[in-house]
Amino acid sequence: MAAGPQDEAGQALAERYSPVVRLQGDSSRCADGEQFRPTDVEAVLGDQQVALRGPWRPPDLIKPQPEGSDIGRGYPGHFLDFPGDPLRPGCGYAEWSAAINSVHPATVYAHVVADPGHPGQLSLEYWFFYVFNDYNNTHEGDWESIRLVFDVQTPEAALGTAPTAVGYSQHGGAERALWDDAKLEIVDGTHPVVYPAAGSHANKFGRRLYLGRGSEGLGCDDTTRPLPGISPRVAYVPMARADYLTQYPWLAFEGRWGERQRSFFDGPTGPNMKSSWTRPIEDAESTWRDDSNTVPAGSVLGPSSTGAFCTAVGTGSNLLRETLDRTWLLGLLLTALVVLIWFAASRTRWTDADPLPARKRRAWGQTVVAAARLFRHRVGLFTGFATAFVVLSLVTVALARIQVARRDAPADLGAPTENATGFWASLLALAVTILTLATYVVLLSAVTATLDQLDRGGPATTEHALRQVSANWRPVTRVAVQYFVVIAVLTIFVATIPVAIYYAVSRAFALPVVMAEHCSGRTALKRSRLLIRGRWWRTAGPLAVVLGLGVAVGPVAGILLLLGTDLSATLIDVVSSLLFALAMPVAAAALAYLYYDRATSGPRSPGSGELPDAGRTYARGGDGSVEPDLTPVRSDS
Repeated sequence: MAAGPQDEAGQALAERYSPVVRLQGDSSRCADGEQFRPTDVEAVLGDQQVALRGPWRPPDLIKPQPEGSDIGRGYPGHFLDFPGDPLRPGCGYAEWSAAINSVHPATVYAHVVADPGHPGQLSLEYWFFYVFNDYNNTHEGDWESIRLVFDVQTPEAALGTAPTAVGYSQHGGAERALWDDAKLEIVDGTHPVVYPAAGSHANKFGRRLYLGRGSEGLGCDDTTRPLPGISPRVAYVPMARADYLTQYPWLAFEGRWGERQRSFFDGPTGPNMKSSWTRPIEDAESTWRDDSNTVPAGSVLGPSSTGAFCTAVGTGSNLLRETLDRTWLLGLLLTALVVLIWFAASRTRWTDADPLPARKRRAWGQTVVAAARLFRHRVGLFTGFATAFVVLSLVTVALARIQVARRDAPADLGAPTENATGFWASLLALAVTILTLATYVVLLSAVTATLDQLDRGGPATTEHALRQVSANWRPVTRVAVQYFVVIAVLTIFVATIPVAIYYAVSRAFALPVVMAEHCSGRTALKRSRLLIRGRWWRTAGPLAVVLGLGVAVGPVAGILLLLGTDLSATLIDVVSSLLFALAMPVAAAALAYLYYDRATSGPRSPGSGELPDAGRTYARGGDGSVEPDLTPVRSDS
């Protein structure tokens, strides 16, 4: 209840500008979506599952089931302990939150503050409390806020004007918008719309996938699946300290609203411990920024650096969380990784890796070195192959722009929104995937044809290689369509994923077989299976390394740029795409070398009784494929 004339005006102001909150869609699985909502602090205080604990080692219990008057004594350095383990939250916090919120309305705490250092301005703050932060740094308790700034001195004057700016808290900082900015949604002329990100509750201005660095938080905030807006109950906090402590004694608590943990897994302090509580304008000038990074629209060639960044941060956070209190496990995992890398590298040879002739026995390490040397010696040729990937990248960006434009959506859109539906986003993703796979098929076929020509002493140019691919388009298409369709079907169900992996490895050499042995698609698939039979594991490992290195170069470089520079996410994705375009021809060459190694030491080419070699001639078959001409070759020597 308001304590005086200023508070009566302040309460009216708080009601007028109360926010509309669009939480993210929840899920039947507590690990998905948003499981928490702005909570009435009174639902937590007095709960029999909450305890007040001291800053020393257990036994550290100060008081079970503390009330607001109990923690109103200050208790600096102390902790409110909620039921559950923030390092392994499971569904416990979600279930507890649902239980206490079922009998308490969603609540936001409003506080009008005058900054003594800026007497001509006034701040209206809305504070949201969530019982759990289910983000990369999981922790109990979560306080977030939005702040409206008025260029007046009193609440009464603020009732007669509009705010000049608004700031939304986001992890360690906040984002600013002018009251008439297009990015700020307003309902009924006075109620700002807030999009709390799933799990982290960082307050955002719209439906986006946000990429966090520095004060924006490390990781990615998702607001792409908002529910209809809710209007939380406004609990007005009087302006004077004595008055608000009478009504809300818990605002004197100087401890943490969550269990004690290491580093950023600790519970947060409350609103009264933030600088914005007493110096809001000064805080805004030092911490607010004008925009946030979003994951760029559309797709780029190869794995997106921004997407890889989101996944890497989430995975790394989970690993740290799981091993934070089990350092022995973290040490064991790191040791195992080092041993695995050392073992893999020591079980192969890296020297004597001449790129020619292609048809010779090589260890898998030599295939990688030979491919890199071939690239270095024939930069012009491989640049031509890389250019094909760059052209594909431009096509995918153009498709994204066309899709965004036709849906009248913002150009920086990073995920489906109200203006770019899930159908169009999925259709675009499918088109980009097909184009990428098609280019990879052409690339691997062209590189294999180039190595074949080099072995024969024939012309080795990009144009000649593409002509060779064109001449074999029917068997190449047959192999590619069957290969990727079978894998896609097998990966629909979890139980058949191992079968898909087995199939992917056993038919991995089918395209090189078509280009080097000039046989039909059906024969090539069988031939690949025969080459790998009995050597599946010895083939799967090198294939994973070779293709993994090609795929990972761009994203790894992108992640380093994201962490170490201030370059825009769009530019970093472009750089990552170009690196991918340069790396994939080298990876394709390494895969072709793996095929030639297996072909040299494996079973004979079907029907010929001998290995395919550089001195054999070829004839076109009736189905458009090219088959070996088995007529004996006369020697001129």
